[in-house]
Amino acid sequence: MFKLSAIAKGCALAALSCSPLVQAAESASTADQPNIIVIMADDLGQWATSFRNQDIIETPNLDYLAENGVRFENGMTPAPVSSAARASFHTGKMPSQHGVYDFLAEDPKFDADWLEGEKLLSERLQDEGYRTALIGKWHATTDSKDPIRGFDRWLSYDALQAGWKNQYLHSGTVLFSSDGENMEYTGIQAQFLTDETLKFIDQQSTQPFFVSLNYVEPHFPFEGLPERLVTKYRGIAHKVVAFGGNSVLEHMSDYTLVPDNHEETLAQYLAAVTLLDDQLGKLIDGLEGRDLLDNTVIAFVSDHGLLMGQYGLYGKVNASFPYNYYEETVRIPFVVSGPEKYVRQKQVRGEFVDLIDLHATVLDLAAGDKQYDTSYGPGKTLLPMLKGERVRNWREYQFAERGNSRMISNGHWKLVRYYPNPEVNKQPEDHWYNLSSPMGERYLSEPPREELRVKMIADLDAFFEQYSSDEYNGLKMWEQAYPNFTTEDLLKHERWN
Repeated sequence: MFKLSAIAKGCALAALSCSPLVQAAESASTADQPNIIVIMADDLGQWATSFRNQDIIETPNLDYLAENGVRFENGMTPAPVSSAARASFHTGKMPSQHGVYDFLAEDPKFDADWLEGEKLLSERLQDEGYRTALIGKWHATTDSKDPIRGFDRWLSYDALQAGWKNQYLHSGTVLFSSDGENMEYTGIQAQFLTDETLKFIDQQSTQPFFVSLNYVEPHFPFEGLPERLVTKYRGIAHKVVAFGGNSVLEHMSDYTLVPDNHEETLAQYLAAVTLLDDQLGKLIDGLEGRDLLDNTVIAFVSDHGLLMGQYGLYGKVNASFPYNYYEETVRIPFVVSGPEKYVRQKQVRGEFVDLIDLHATVLDLAAGDKQYDTSYGPGKTLLPMLKGERVRNWREYQFAERGNSRMISNGHWKLVRYYPNPEVNKQPEDHWYNLSSPMGERYLSEPPREELRVKMIADLDAFFEQYSSDEYNGLKMWEQAYPNFTTEDLLKHERWN
C-alpha cells in the first residue's frame, strides 16, 4: 500500500508548462470525436443549485457551464437510487432491463457482477477508439475494488475492506482502489479526484478520452466540509428548505425524519454543493490551461435528488413508505457544455431528458459522422438539441422506477403506481399528483379526467412492456434474490400482504 497526502500534488495550474505531458494531451482527440467528461454528483437535487436558489446557493462554475452550453430544466433520473441510476447510465437501459433496482450493498455475500452480460458505455467507447477512465464512485455493482471492464484507468474504492461509509468522507483518509491496488489518500477527497482526472488526461496518447468523474458530494456525512464553505450557509440555509412540512406518505424510519439540527445539517449539505462546484472550476481551468476546452464536451448531472426537509423527510426514494417520487427526489441538474461545433451556447430547454439519454448522446458524439444505434434502451440522443435544433415529436412523458413501483409524469400530472406481491391478489395502488396545483405534492390529488387517467396508465404499461426483460422485470422482484432490504421490508408491510 502507498499513501498520498493533500500536500503532495502535481503541478499547480499556474505552472502547467512544467508537465512534459501537457502538449501530448492537446492532440488527444480527433476532428470528429471530441473528448468527453461526464461529471456525476451524488444526491444532488436540482433544487440545490443556483438555478433554483440563485440568491443563496453559490455554484458559479456550474453557472459558467450552463452559460456556455445547454441547461435542461426537465432533467430527471430514471431511478431515484444510486446503484440503479448509475447502472442505467452505464448500460443505457431501465432497471427492469438490467436488474439493478436498489442500492447495492458492499458485502462479500452479495459479491457479484450484477451487470454480467451487459455491454457497458465504456466498452462501446473503447470500440470507437476512446481512452476511458472511471474516477470516483462506481456503485453499479457490489464491489468497486476490481476494475470494471471497458476502463483503461480505474480509481474507485475498496469498500469491502474499509467499510461502505469510508468512501463518502469529504475529508480525512479514504481507501481507494487504483487499478485494483490499494491506495490511501488523506485530505479533501474531491480535490484528489480532480487531480487524478487531470493526471489521466495528461497521459500521452493520440486517442480522444472519456472520463466518468463521480464525486461523492453532497452525499452524507454532513460534516467534514471546509469551514469557510459551511460559514457561507449558516444562518441562511433555512431560506432554501424551511423546517416543517408533511408528507402524505409514511416515513421509512426515524432516520428519515428532519433532525433537530436541521439548520446545521442543511448548511453542511449546501457547503458540499459549493465544494463540488469549486472542483468543477478547477477542472475547467485545467482543461483551458491544456488547450483542451475547445474540443471537450462536459456534461454535469446527478444520479438523483434528495429530500433535505421537504415534506418533513430526509433521504431519497426510500425516505418514505411507499417509496416517494417527489420532484426533489427525481429532478436533477442536467447541463451540457462544449465547443460550438457540438453545443450551441446559452440555451435553456424544456424537453424531458434523463441519464439514459445522456448515455445515447455520449455514444452519438463518439460515433463522429454516423449515428450510434441505442435501440437496446429508451434513450434518445440529445445532439440535435445541443446544436440548437428544434426537435419535433419528442417524448410526452418522463418515467422512473424502483422495484415494484413506477412513475409516469407529463409535467402536469404525475402517477406513481405501486404493485403488490402477485400472490396477495391485490390491485395496484395509484397515487396521483397535480403538479400544477399550488399544493404541489403535499397532498394526493383526485385522478385527472377519465380519458387522461386511462391513457396515462396504458402508456405506463406500454413503456415498461417494451423496456423490461422477463428475467429482471421489477414487478417480479418478489421472485428474485437481491442484496438489499427492499423485498424483505415490503413483505413485512401489511399493505402488501
